[in-house]
Amino acid sequence: MHDHPSHNAPHGAAQTRQEAEALLQFTLRHNRSHEEELHDLGHALEALGLDAAAGEVWLSLDDSRCATEHIERAIAALGAQ
Repeated sequence: MHDHPSHNAPHGAAQTRQEAEALLQFTLRHNRSHEEELHDLGHALEALGLDAAAGEVWLSLDDSRCATEHIERAIAALGAQ
């Protein structure tokens, strides 16, 4: 796991297009990091025979990937406007 010092920063405080894109890019990297952690955790839970918990982690990972795709599309929309 890792620390989240940036969680203390004001979210959504972008004042310019560049700041908004930078925040989206940061969030994209941040989410992908969590997805890697969830992936590893899912495998660890399976190895421990904790299938019900692993199943929930896999569902969580699916949801996270969906959210990440929305952020990717938001970034793409900035480039299209």
